[in-house]
Amino acid sequence: MKFLNFPAKTIVISLVLIFTICGCHEKKRIIKSPPHYNFGEVFSNELDLKIKEISGLVWDTKSNEFLAHQDESGKLFVLDKETKIIKSEYAFAGKGDYEDIAILNNIPYVLRSDGMITKIIKDSAGGMRGVEAGKIGISGSNDFEAMYADTSRKALILLCKNCKMDNKEVVSAFAFYPDSTGFNTNPVFSIDVKAVEQLGSFKTSRIEPSAAAIHPILKKLFIISSGSHQLVITDLNGKAEAVFELGKKLFPQPEGITFKSNGDMYISNEGVNQRATIHRFVYKP
Repeated sequence: MKFLNFPAKTIVISLVLIFTICGCHEKKRIIKSPPHYNFGEVFSNELDLKIKEISGLVWDTKSNEFLAHQDESGKLFVLDKETKIIKSEYAFAGKGDYEDIAILNNIPYVLRSDGMITKIIKDSAGGMRGVEAGKIGISGSNDFEAMYADTSRKALILLCKNCKMDNKEVVSAFAFYPDSTGFNTNPVFSIDVKAVEQLGSFKTSRIEPSAAAIHPILKKLFIISSGSHQLVITDLNGKAEAVFELGKKLFPQPEGITFKSNGDMYISNEGVNQRATIHRFVYKP
């Protein structure tokens, strides 16, 4: 019965530690899903090792297939709509830091991290080649990873990951008009970083867009921030409306997002100690 001779303070502290440990095991943090989707219902495909570092993904409505590219090689990959197996691949440029891909007016465009946009042209033999379409002309050190097509603006929109002019307070968006004036060096809109932080229900780092796409039905902008593991939903002028966590187990390194016309959402992950993946989430009206 030596236990009875322990100081009362020791007994109380021991009991508190026991209850605290037990309580920690019982608590499970629930990661919420965005409206119309369920992160608990996912259909996944592992990708060929050739695109382990998949950095951009887009659904080609006209060809009924996916287009993707790898981070450090100027190659475009055509993926089967169901299996995600590589159907064909094309070299559009040399080595470089290629970050995202978008389709505007049935033409694919690839974004390089320094703000250079490459236009992908199909030739008469059925191949593809790249032509430099334009480079943003803003001063300072700038890093881009996200680009999407905005048909209402007839433009490609680039979102800053880190731009000197933003001073960590906003995320600037720039428009590129391929059929008319090219780049506009004044932001077309800005995302308030503090507004995003206030909407988030979990601690994380600053939003740094790594991919983005407009939802074809909801007409909202879905932004992936890989570094902060966030899915941020805004209106088409960048006003933040909702923030959702991207759990690291399901989304180890999310770098791409695209939608089919029926609303199904596809998020790609670079391979982290495993093959790269594409996750499909069914849209539920």
